[in-house]
Amino acid sequence: MRKTLAFALILPVILVAIAGCSDGRKISTPPACLAAPEFWLTALSNAPEKVVIEESASISECLPEKQTVANQEEVGRTAVIVASSLAASIKGEPRAGGESNSPTAEEAALMAGYLVGALEKGANESGGIHDVMVTRVEAAATNGLDAAGPAAREQYEEGRDAGLAEG
Repeated sequence: MRKTLAFALILPVILVAIAGCSDGRKISTPPACLAAPEFWLTALSNAPEKVVIEESASISECLPEKQTVANQEEVGRTAVIVASSLAASIKGEPRAGGESNSPTAEEAALMAGYLVGALEKGANESGGIHDVMVTRVEAAATNGLDAAGPAAREQYEEGRDAGLAEG
């Protein structure tokens, strides 16, 4: 009985001491970055102005330097889905689910460029751990861009520049 009581009294002290060993710099992905692709697309409709997902996180903030692998995977998956959806709009294909509010090719190119630029900005600040993800998103976002014509390409570049600056 005495040992159990002593253990019960000492255990919280030990746990507090262990927790105190942390330097307190927990790096986490903003919750908005883990939102569904639809939220990212809605936010990107504000491009070339500053894009904020769910009114709380810029896209570049979705790539913190010491991001967990699980969060890297979730953010990367969402970004590729968004980029693929925008690429389909650039090519004139309807959005999945038959939504009629698809952006024009030029609007989608602007949004895709912003997405890529903002991710590049975040990756530049994260020590290289996101480089492969950015390459994949860029490949998805630019799929069919050249065939869309010079106006779409110009909009993509304008969006990318805005994403790099504001992202």
